Amino acid sequence: MTKLNIILITAVLSTLSLASNASPLYRFLDEDGVSTTSRSLPPSAAQKGYDILDDKSLRLIERILPALTVEQIAEEERQIAEKKEADRLAEIKAKEDKKQQEQQEIYNKNLLASYATKEDLIKKRDDALSHNKTQIEKSEALLEKGKQYSLTLQQQAAEQELAGQELSDNLKKRLKANNGNIKNNEDAIERLNLEAQQLTKQYAADLERLQQLLTR
Repeated sequence: MTKLNIILITAVLSTLSLASNASPLYRFLDEDGVSTTSRSLPPSAAQKGYDILDDKSLRLIERILPALTVEQIAEEERQIAEKKEADRLAEIKAKEDKKQQEQQEIYNKNLLASYATKEDLIKKRDDALSHNKTQIEKSEALLEKGKQYSLTLQQQAAEQELAGQELSDNLKKRLKANNGNIKNNEDAIERLNLEAQQLTKQYAADLERLQQLLTR
């Protein structure tokens, strides 16, 4: 090995040794708020944040942000939780909107397939409401008949009681059966009236939507 090679190797090793022994250079604010550059970093400065600089060019290598306080950590966690919840709700709403859109498209197709004109829909509505009205009238007639029959049965029961007799099993059965029929007819009338309201509302919505689709 020549003397020149030995000198070059020694120079390289010296450079590497100096580089390995170099300590970081820090820039931070001291207790008075003055910007300070030092190779040592006080614990208080580490908590407040600092910069790591290149010890030769003073170029910024890395910026360490201040440590979060307990309150800041709690606030950050709260914001993260709020965002997760907002994302969850947004996803649910998006699915619901998509489902409603699909249902609306099916509804539109069914309307156009069922009615060529608004007059067709109006006729269907009138027929449905007319049938509903007929059913109500039948139930009302049966209800009135049941009430009249109930008066007859009550009169027979009163006559048996006045004669000092107990109500016969046959009369008891007829009273119970007639009361059941009265209740059934009352329920049927209530159900049919509610159905009429729903039919009216649904056909009104169908007619409005059909007019929009036919116009479009």
